[in-house]
Amino acid sequence: MKKYFSVAILIIAITFLLATPTSAQINVGGEVKTSLVGTLDQEGNISSYPQGSLDLELFLPPFDNTQTKFEMYFFNNSISGEFDYLIKKLYLKHKFEKLHLTVGRQPISWSFGSLLNPVDFSLGAMTMEEETSTKYQNAIEGYMPLNWNTSVSVVAAFPESSQNIKWGLRGRTVIEGYDLTLNYVQEPEIERIGFTGKGDLGPLGIYGAVGYYSKDNDNDDLAYLIGGDYSHFFEMGNKVYLQLEYLSIKRGNLSSILGPFFSGNITDNLDEKVGLLLGLANYEIDEFSQISLMTISSLNDKSMIITPGYHNQLSSNLSFNFDTAIYFGKDSTLFGPGLSEEIQKKSKAIIEAGFTYTF
Repeated sequence: MKKYFSVAILIIAITFLLATPTSAQINVGGEVKTSLVGTLDQEGNISSYPQGSLDLELFLPPFDNTQTKFEMYFFNNSISGEFDYLIKKLYLKHKFEKLHLTVGRQPISWSFGSLLNPVDFSLGAMTMEEETSTKYQNAIEGYMPLNWNTSVSVVAAFPESSQNIKWGLRGRTVIEGYDLTLNYVQEPEIERIGFTGKGDLGPLGIYGAVGYYSKDNDNDDLAYLIGGDYSHFFEMGNKVYLQLEYLSIKRGNLSSILGPFFSGNITDNLDEKVGLLLGLANYEIDEFSQISLMTISSLNDKSMIITPGYHNQLSSNLSFNFDTAIYFGKDSTLFGPGLSEEIQKKSKAIIEAGFTYTF
């Protein structure tokens, strides 16, 4: 069914392109990344490998109230050593009078500004301000704006890892300046209900989420997140941004939330409640450069990941990035040494330096 769905979308997209007037202009844009990655393992051995990627998007002209989006991501797979690709966008979007209908490969994320999101449509779609491949789904989405601040979204997705359809329903409104959402997701063997709220309390931005996971094996879980952020502008134009949040969730549901960036030791004590404390500090040195520091720590076993970073905009198209990830913790703690899901020793530190060119 998923294969027929993808083929149907491709045929519709090609038909639309052929029907578009030849005078319409099609532009190409994207982003090229090249970097050198170095790793330090537990025995003190250092290894390095190059990494590159190309994000390519076609900017197609709209046709009446219909838009076509196409974007592909090419990258070298560090595990296989070969280049791979991911179709990010291949969809048609039509705006009816009271309904926006999107059909095809599309990004779906119910993010609300948190570093981790326990109530997203696909858990781990956004992790520590980075998107993952699970954000992109073969799906049909209907978006219905009820008024200027209230809307309802319905999603039917066709996951590549399952033969069953994944359903989602989300309502969003604003009450007295607070952005509130309520959502429901039905996946194979699990149902999820989520609530989020976000607003301002004086100079602070506050937000939170509550998620209830109901599984077929009665291994239910009530996860909750609470956080806040603060920004300050200096007279010289510099800016500092701070963010802090706490997440409580069962260990068995943690791997999906953390995403592929962290291969934590989560195979034991799946029913144990885990408390994570996350922080972000970002300082804009000037309009071209900034430094950042992100941390994620387990309050259960005191293990931690620290990720300092530096970004410099060298020109309007070219930027330099320097990122690191350092792991702390005793053996077999959540972020410490031990065996990863690939049954290999995890790295103690990772350093990546490279350039990004946009066009």
